[in-house]
Amino acid sequence: MSNNGGYTIADENVSEADLRKFYKKAKEVLELKSKDLDLIFEIALENRKLFPNMNLKGNDKNPKNYIDRWVKGYSEARNNLPHRRIAKPKSTCNDPAITVMVRVARNMTEQQSKIGVSNHNLFMSAENIQGNLLEEYIALTIRPYGFLWCNGNVLHAIDFCNSNGSFFLQVKNKSNTENSSSDKIRKDTKIEKWYRLGTKICNGIKVPDFKWDYLNDLIKIHLTEGTNLSPCNMSEEDYQNFLKDVALNNHELITDL
Repeated sequence: MSNNGGYTIADENVSEADLRKFYKKAKEVLELKSKDLDLIFEIALENRKLFPNMNLKGNDKNPKNYIDRWVKGYSEARNNLPHRRIAKPKSTCNDPAITVMVRVARNMTEQQSKIGVSNHNLFMSAENIQGNLLEEYIALTIRPYGFLWCNGNVLHAIDFCNSNGSFFLQVKNKSNTENSSSDKIRKDTKIEKWYRLGTKICNGIKVPDFKWDYLNDLIKIHLTEGTNLSPCNMSEEDYQNFLKDVALNNHELITDL
């Protein structure tokens, strides 16, 4: 796996004993108790190239600081789950030229165009958070089968792994949401890619083609726990019900600003 740029302990000649010591201390400082992170840490120790890059500079570039940041990133992600987040307004303003063009082309009133811009912002806000919510839904469903959510960027280009580190999974919402950089990373590893939404043609019309059955099969093949449970049965209906519950309980999850 290529880890270009940044700082990673994969390039450091540091003993396993020291890394374990740094890890134990970092957890104590944050009062973090997490069996899942313990398992992820062991998996990364087996192949240090799995540790991600971090933007450490100068004297901060050392294994202890790296492990401190690594543990803190996981802890913060666990304490700030996607369904609890409060959406922030866009960091840029709307382009008035676009508004003028749409208003004239569709013969809209100024008020109608303002509503259109607001709705556009709302849908974009929902699209921005959906990828994180997708991971959260999957994490809740597959943990009983021995799969760990690598939340907080604790493994390089990996969203989920099973508890013995024999399977790594990268999750995308759509087939076209992966950039060339992450695609190259996966080619050099055992990382499996799965995306939720594809497209198929029915009677000449493009319609959604959901890939949940394939993901359920991957979980069945690579599970390390839950052999006595019913097979994993994630579905689009169940996922959308999850989204409905999330949106109902957190109206500030998305914004039209």
